[in-house]
Amino acid sequence: MKTNSTFIKYAVLSIVILFTFATSKGQSTNNTPSTDFNFNATPTLFSGVDKAIGAKYRFNNVTAGTYAEVTIVAATGGASVDILDDNTTTKPEAFSPKIAVPKNSNGMVEFKIAFFNSADSTSKTAAQVIATAMDIDGSGSMHEEDALNMGAGAVLSYQSSSLEINVVKTGNEYLATNVAGNEYDGVDTSAKQVMFTVSNTNIPSFTYRAGANNGTNQAVSRQKGIYFKGFNYATGALPVKYSAFGATVVDKAVILKWTTEQEINNSHFEVERSFDGTNFSTIAIVLDGFANGNQTNYQYKDNSADLQTKTVVYYRLKQVDNNGTFSYTNTLVVKLKATEGVVMQTSPNPFTENLNVRFTAAYNGSVQIDVLSTNGQTVLSKQVEVSKGYVTIQLDGLSKLAPGMYIARLTMNGVVAGTQKIIKN
Repeated sequence: MKTNSTFIKYAVLSIVILFTFATSKGQSTNNTPSTDFNFNATPTLFSGVDKAIGAKYRFNNVTAGTYAEVTIVAATGGASVDILDDNTTTKPEAFSPKIAVPKNSNGMVEFKIAFFNSADSTSKTAAQVIATAMDIDGSGSMHEEDALNMGAGAVLSYQSSSLEINVVKTGNEYLATNVAGNEYDGVDTSAKQVMFTVSNTNIPSFTYRAGANNGTNQAVSRQKGIYFKGFNYATGALPVKYSAFGATVVDKAVILKWTTEQEINNSHFEVERSFDGTNFSTIAIVLDGFANGNQTNYQYKDNSADLQTKTVVYYRLKQVDNNGTFSYTNTLVVKLKATEGVVMQTSPNPFTENLNVRFTAAYNGSVQIDVLSTNGQTVLSKQVEVSKGYVTIQLDGLSKLAPGMYIARLTMNGVVAGTQKIIKN
């Protein structure tokens, strides 16, 4: 992607959508089928504070007799809307928000997009929605992330042999994370290795989240965009055809099982694990399975001590051919037994300039204290290494915060262990 003189890198995420409208019971019949949406109208703020959580915008005439309502639903990791609809580097007909993500943060902003009849402001139901998120690229330790949620029954398609993005389904949401760290200029629609598509029928609205896992020491502002065009993915015979891939949790151990129905030139499988869903490492190599008719069953038990302090772990299989080429499965998200809560104390509360956070650490590790505003924005963060036992961490420089309520959040080894309301005088 292009980089400006201040080293802020711009990436264009495109979510490409084809819509046809159907009439819903109790709604206006002004639902003329259409596949042409255009967001080149200037958005009008009609509710909330501009670019803040809860802000609602109206885009008139996105198609004949139709307007779109865009709501900023939520934000995580300190991410925020830099520009709601920036058409300077994308097509004017796109809805193109620019998302700012702080340094060393995994941040995303969630939008809801709904469609209404211009005549009477009743909801329109799309008979079919096809959304393609494109250009989910990265650079070094900065990896873009994009998610689409079209509700139950949605269908995912993407170039599953791609080594550049990883797609995980949680509930009804598909989250794609760049893993390769390769940057692409502009909107390269031929780069299908950094695209994924989600489709569904008869839905009145959908949500998408956009941002980045920014592991750099600089804040970034990533250009996003929703375009109204679909794409096809090349398909071919896979060297291995899976019929099952699942996990079972026994205490703090995870038993992985998978079954293949076809293997062509298969050398072996590598089991990869991650605790953040982005950075994977190989924990085992599995050479042989157990034949059962036309199927072959495989199993691996992960009883690593690293699992003891985690609540969520991610697994995927890397299938390697005899010639060295390889491909990945989708990622399994496995929930472990929750870590016991930490008794967290803050003083003074209310505070003026400094705040002391006290707790008992059950083990050695990394601890992060975040101070959050009531709308979820991170206003201060401090990370330290601690030893097992009673710990006191002092947060300084809080005098510049505006008076009011905040949230102190304690995270231990990547797991949120406690929160507490605090008051700034």
